[in-house]
Amino acid sequence: MNILAYADDVVLLAPSWVALQQLIKALEYGAFVIDMQCNANKTVCMVFPPKDKRKIVALAFPKLVLKGIELQYVSEFKYLGHIISNDKTDDKDVLREVRLLFTRANILNRRFSVCSVPVKITLFRSFCICCYGMAL
Repeated sequence: MNILAYADDVVLLAPSWVALQQLIKALEYGAFVIDMQCNANKTVCMVFPPKDKRKIVALAFPKLVLKGIELQYVSEFKYLGHIISNDKTDDKDVLREVRLLFTRANILNRRFSVCSVPVKITLFRSFCICCYGMAL
């Protein structure tokens, strides 16, 4: 599988630079056929290095091109609200979710400080726990 898509967000996966450039050209053509636009300014590329450093084939890759615009290489980006990192860890995304959990809990505590403890527990379960669990 080399394409992940959700609504208007698309991720292309390829084992090599050449294969990815071919996928980008196919996406560009498909978008043209169905009268859709690809925003090259919002499009980025990411290289996932192998775990075994001896298997690294190159430290730099040629620029990929979409609609005549060279695409930028990044080490992380946000996709559907989650932070994707090329070090293959989700530490930054988990920290983001933990911060959001604290934010939600503090908002509930501030807005419903006069409520009884059972009401606060119900609100916490409704607005904090389910969101946190689904994201992870």
